Amino acid sequence: MNSAAYLSKILITSTLTSALFLAGCGSDNNNSPSSQVAPSLITKTENYAPQQTEATTNLSQKITYRMPAIAGGQTTATAVVMIPKGTTPAGGWPMLVWAHGTTGVADQCAPSNLKSENGDFNLGGALPIAQALVSQGYAVIAPDYEGLGSAGLHPFLNSKSESESIISAVKAVKQQYSAQVSNEWAVVGHSQGGHAAMAVAERADDAGLNFKGVVAYAPASNLGTILLGGYAQVKSVLGQPAGVPTAKAVLPDLQAFASLISAGITQYQPAFTYKTGFTSQRSIDIAVKAESECYPQVATEFRTDVANFYNDSANATKLYPGLDENFIQIPAAAIFLVDSTIGQKPIAKPIVVVQGELDGTVPAAITRLLESQVRASSKTNANITFKYQATDTHSSVVLDALNPNGQLATFLKANLPSK
Repeated sequence: MNSAAYLSKILITSTLTSALFLAGCGSDNNNSPSSQVAPSLITKTENYAPQQTEATTNLSQKITYRMPAIAGGQTTATAVVMIPKGTTPAGGWPMLVWAHGTTGVADQCAPSNLKSENGDFNLGGALPIAQALVSQGYAVIAPDYEGLGSAGLHPFLNSKSESESIISAVKAVKQQYSAQVSNEWAVVGHSQGGHAAMAVAERADDAGLNFKGVVAYAPASNLGTILLGGYAQVKSVLGQPAGVPTAKAVLPDLQAFASLISAGITQYQPAFTYKTGFTSQRSIDIAVKAESECYPQVATEFRTDVANFYNDSANATKLYPGLDENFIQIPAAAIFLVDSTIGQKPIAKPIVVVQGELDGTVPAAITRLLESQVRASSKTNANITFKYQATDTHSSVVLDALNPNGQLATFLKANLPSK
């Protein structure tokens, strides 16, 4: 959900080989289910950043795989798959899913498509994390999510779509590379990816494999509270010396965030339009760019427009004419908030959530609210950890994933040790 998905870091990938997964053949009846070849869940493979990943991977590929679409029927999605260099251990490499933070909703914003200024692929800034995990002996799967790099726009922060994107990717990788990966898997994510990771943990049994738990860094949650809180913060100081600086600091990211939400809503509620959620043509003209530009670009354009609005002293006591203050009461938006909910369903496996106290994107108070919800819904789970880091921001908290003594490393050692 923020530009932290663009950490100036780089993720990993690995070069995979295709294979058909055959169903059992115990009948002479060629029409019987047992004699049929199971349809491949993967429809396409291509090498991913081979020069950047060859030192650490046997296999670095971008896959296209089948998954259920949020609007009904079937669609395809893409993911990067990375398998460690070296001899495959008995039982295969454990699988670890990296769920990415907000990049946008347009195809060009898919992490598998993103590159650094020097032209190198960077997996949305997460390549160093993936490289570190592959080097530790994990087969890393990094889904782009439904609609990112595939048909349609991405249904931003839709819990079902995110979790289905991840679970379908895991099933596809297990089917295609069964000789190289084990049945054991876990998920780790940051920001929007933290939200996706928690959504996966609520239904991980759907993968039919051995799920070991979830690590979420600054997970987006309680989105209505975040939206209302931002506006309340600005309105409380408008007309005071802190008013304009606060508005310029808070409102641009809130508008950009709502633009992605609005674009995503249109994917499964086509009657919803930007005019429904935004109050002026100037803000609509920027919001609609979420369909073709990535999050940082949309946020920058809102930053410029909000600044121009408040540079006119006549607007010092006014609220920027952007997102409707009553957005969460609009029927389509209210449905979105229900569809984005996490923390309300029981999770049986270990949960680790890491939150920065200095986070201005997902405030620590929001994660404390999520903690109360998770503990209430998962009362029988004795393995729930919420860790609050005093000096971390939204961007810096995920660097824990690179710390050999950090929360992720501790979780993996206890629940999904490498082989």
